[in-house]
Amino acid sequence: MIDIPRSKMGKKSFYAMYWSAYVLVFGFIQAGPYHDYRNAFASELISLPMRALFVAIVLEVLVDRFLFRKKVRLFLLCYIPLVLLFAIIQRWLDNTLILEYFLTHWRKEPLFSISPFIYSVIKLQFVLTIPFSIKLFYNWMLEQHRSTVIAEEKAQAELVILRNQFHPHFIFNVLNTLYAKTLLTSPESAEITSRMSSLLRYSINEINTKLIPLEKEIRYLEDYISLQKARFDEHVQISFHIDGQAEGKFIEPFLLMVFVENSFKHCMPTEHGDTWITLSISIQQHTLTARFENSAVDGYAGHPVASGGGVGLENVKRRLQLIYGEEHTLKINQSEDSYFVYLKLKLASHDGAY
Repeated sequence: MIDIPRSKMGKKSFYAMYWSAYVLVFGFIQAGPYHDYRNAFASELISLPMRALFVAIVLEVLVDRFLFRKKVRLFLLCYIPLVLLFAIIQRWLDNTLILEYFLTHWRKEPLFSISPFIYSVIKLQFVLTIPFSIKLFYNWMLEQHRSTVIAEEKAQAELVILRNQFHPHFIFNVLNTLYAKTLLTSPESAEITSRMSSLLRYSINEINTKLIPLEKEIRYLEDYISLQKARFDEHVQISFHIDGQAEGKFIEPFLLMVFVENSFKHCMPTEHGDTWITLSISIQQHTLTARFENSAVDGYAGHPVASGGGVGLENVKRRLQLIYGEEHTLKINQSEDSYFVYLKLKLASHDGAY
């Protein structure tokens, strides 16, 4: 979650106001017709740390780790024993402190007596209701904001891609004609033309797609790398390796391409010798690990994209953060003679779940 700041001071202020209001309301209720406010407020204050701990564990641990990650079964498996445990603690406090020294006119019941035990469980549920509802509502607002920002970032990425495409349908026709004319006379040129057409078709057809099969993204990279091999001939040593099965996995389009493009952009052949690029993608279950490394070339050491800037790289970094949040790792290292990018993220399944 980003772009809506979560203020620790704001959270502390909310809890302070909530627990103050809670003690006041239930203190007056406990005082009852006897108007024994001193003992009533004392009993609520004795129970306050236990109840505050219960609410904190549920909201800051169980909700964040399980409920917001759609692990409802794990949430319930942890929540039910937790509320029962704290109900027992509440009953122990009642019998040993509150009813013994403060609310002495109340009758003691055995620790596991059904009626007071159920009352303790219900009261813990009630204590949790308001902050739990506020947290759910706040998370809903964050998700709505996140969806809006993702749409804006994707629209910006699509605009950049479209600006780089000059009359794509016209180019399609030209490429098809060129392919037909060179197929017999120059098969190598025909292969280059075919791959150019495939790249352009992918860019146009998948630009508005939320998720695409990983095989398509990899074929797109293969076509691009093949064209670069033809462009540089033998002057750039290019290694591209895929490990694992891509079938049944899905990914946001154009996430990997930026890093591959940067590798070629900063690895131009020089008079001092050949340069190299090593690209590898590993797929294990629903995790993709990609490594992009290339030799550094004089004149590109201060390039803004190489040093972590640049519109394309900044855009894809924001998209990764918005889409995957903490479920991805991106590291970019630069040395005197090489650039290295490490990317690890969770792949989506056919239903779009990560």
